[in-house]
Amino acid sequence: MIDREWVTLTDPNDDLRRYTFDVSFLLSDYTCVYGRGCKGITGRPVIGCCAHGAYLNEDDDAAELERIVREDLDPDTMQFHRSALRKGLFEEDDEGDVHTRVVEGGCLFANREGFAAGEGCALHHLAVRRGEDPMTYKPTVCWQVPLHRTIDEKVGNDGRTVEVHAIAAFERGDWGDGGADFRWWCFDDATAFVGEQPLFRTMERELRLMVGDEVYDELAGYLEERIDAAPRIPFLPIV
Repeated sequence: MIDREWVTLTDPNDDLRRYTFDVSFLLSDYTCVYGRGCKGITGRPVIGCCAHGAYLNEDDDAAELERIVREDLDPDTMQFHRSALRKGLFEEDDEGDVHTRVVEGGCLFANREGFAAGEGCALHHLAVRRGEDPMTYKPTVCWQVPLHRTIDEKVGNDGRTVEVHAIAAFERGDWGDGGADFRWWCFDDATAFVGEQPLFRTMERELRLMVGDEVYDELAGYLEERIDAAPRIPFLPIV
């Protein structure tokens, strides 16, 4: 049985960079249902998928997050603001990877039930209040989910190193061994597959930031044609 459909594009500005996309997922009707049916990965809907903190990567600026907490956020917008100033924003897991600190079962940026400024990410609320894109403030993993990028280096036929970026669904296995222990509502059932548009349209801004405008435009053109072509391979999580 064919599980997934993929397409690979070469970056028009760099022939040593290629992108492989999960077509089945990008054409799906996935949409985030936080606050509209998501039960949270640990059974707490208000925390959603933020139970383990946000892991930082090389694109994230820890110092900038600290500045935002000091200068832009306050206790009226961020429930755990005082804790953040007193004890810091970050901690390390057993393997030394840095993530935002977990407070009372969730990321310290996650406002809880009944908080006056609104439940959910304080960084998201700050962006909305300012009329800005939440991606401006959030750690990379937070605005990319449910998309997941992996980068591998391969040797091309001419001996040069080719960088291959795979853009696919962020499934439980991508979290490592612990991913099997929580309920990943994004993909575990049909709850989130209720969007009115395919994912590559609803997450256009995120995809453009991940791969650049020219790659996205070529990808979108292909997917628009693919919608009306032969029957598609539906997206199904791989167990």
